[in-house]
Amino acid sequence: MGDLITAEFRKILTTKLWWALLIPALAMAFFVALGWSALATDVADGLANDSVFSRFEVPIDEISWSVIALTRAINLSSIFPMVFGALAISSELRHRTITTTFLTSPTRAAVLGAKAVTYVIWGLIYGVAVALLVSAGTATGASSNYLPDGKQWFLILLAGIIQIVLWTLVGVGVGALIGSTTGAVVILLVYSLIVGPVSELLLASTDVPNLAGVMLNGSANGLTGSTASTLLFEQIQEIVLSRGGDISADTKENVESVVRAGAGAPGAFSLWVSGLIFLAWTAALFGAGLARNAKRDIT
Repeated sequence: MGDLITAEFRKILTTKLWWALLIPALAMAFFVALGWSALATDVADGLANDSVFSRFEVPIDEISWSVIALTRAINLSSIFPMVFGALAISSELRHRTITTTFLTSPTRAAVLGAKAVTYVIWGLIYGVAVALLVSAGTATGASSNYLPDGKQWFLILLAGIIQIVLWTLVGVGVGALIGSTTGAVVILLVYSLIVGPVSELLLASTDVPNLAGVMLNGSANGLTGSTASTLLFEQIQEIVLSRGGDISADTKENVESVVRAGAGAPGAFSLWVSGLIFLAWTAALFGAGLARNAKRDIT
């Protein structure tokens, strides 16, 4: 297995694809985080200084609104590792190099297992790199009083890294299942950029908004969005309790729903439920892709 994993890394590192996708991922991570954090700062400053809103005595300038920038930037940047994963097996099928790989290896299962381990590692590489640039963009664009504390920052980035690893494996699975580089990339991009977001907004506006959180895109975004909403609510609740107030269960649900929508995850479930749903989608697509190639005709 170790030799097969080494061989997979050599295949990747001898091509330009890994950095050709990593560079735009990092650029998007930085500039989207910068833009959203600057927007969050402007909106929060406006509300804090608004004479009408100030009557509600909500401490706008004491809340870490820039967590929304972290989640938005991570969600968008995950497109690139997803595409990277989609080309893992589909590109070998296209160029027929998979034939040599299978014939010179002990078993197909060993090859597919090595690819799985390799792309988990690459998902982590992309995830950590994106997390660093998202952090830099957020810190640059946000006012310091709107930045999250260390714990909040770490938990959101951790959720984002997990999300990126799983998106990478989803890409591998879809690419392996379809067997076409163009088809896999087009399907994933159309779904993640158009079909997923639009359907989530439509479903979130129905009587059963959590249907959006069951979808692939919705559960993925729920990992980061629900983390952000929970952390913001805990912060708001702590401030309210310190002033002798209280927040009802209905208010909690409404606040978290609004923040999830703002973070790009309308209708999402809680962090753990979203994570389990996204993991189930990943396992199904990844498993189907590997199963398809365990029996695919390579002649």
